[in-house]
Amino acid sequence: MSDVLIRTENVKKLYKLIGEEVWALKGITLDIYRGEFISIMGPSGSGKSTFFNQIGALDRPTAGRVLFDGQSIFDLSESEQAWFRCNKIGYIFQTFNLIPVMSALQNVTLPMVFQGTDKQTAAERGRAILERVGLGNRTHHKPFELSGGQQQRVAIARSLANEPTVILADEPTGNLDTKTGSEIIDILKALNRENGVTVICSTHDPKMLAASARVCWIEDGQIKRVTSPDAVNLHE
Repeated sequence: MSDVLIRTENVKKLYKLIGEEVWALKGITLDIYRGEFISIMGPSGSGKSTFFNQIGALDRPTAGRVLFDGQSIFDLSESEQAWFRCNKIGYIFQTFNLIPVMSALQNVTLPMVFQGTDKQTAAERGRAILERVGLGNRTHHKPFELSGGQQQRVAIARSLANEPTVILADEPTGNLDTKTGSEIIDILKALNRENGVTVICSTHDPKMLAASARVCWIEDGQIKRVTSPDAVNLHE
């Protein structure tokens, strides 16, 4: 696989706190390939989430570059970055981040509203996506009426709303039981295999690691190593 989709070049991130400075990232250089399924591992406070925020253009690095298809995303204007986030990246959060007063369908179609999709087309596409993740009969249910696994499926469906090139999944199975977590992993694997979506996961789930082509271990703001899944030591 030689088609690099995302390249980070010596990415550093400095947070200035009261009385101290903390380098959350100390120079991350990594190539992520088009159509890859890659997992990011590391202990709490290692810089995983900060790294995710740089890749998804949610936070600007202090130094270094993040390139998407050869374009430095932080050289784009704010409106161009907003378009990039809306159209190229699908975000899945461990805490789901669904809007509680909205139905499953409304949560899924919200990114389409920002994209400017007409209401009927958005609804049709939203129902089709919910059907694909096994929630075709839950379109009008609000988050509190859904189980944790069903809420995560809605979050996955929402991430697919605008047919992104990349899905960024932050501990997508972290709040789920083993069986439901396996079902979520199967959905992500199918999207990767059948749609060619590049999947980047932050995880400690052995099943998620097994689904990955590569595992990147981050520690103390730096890449410690990049390995195959079978070379990962979960007890480090």
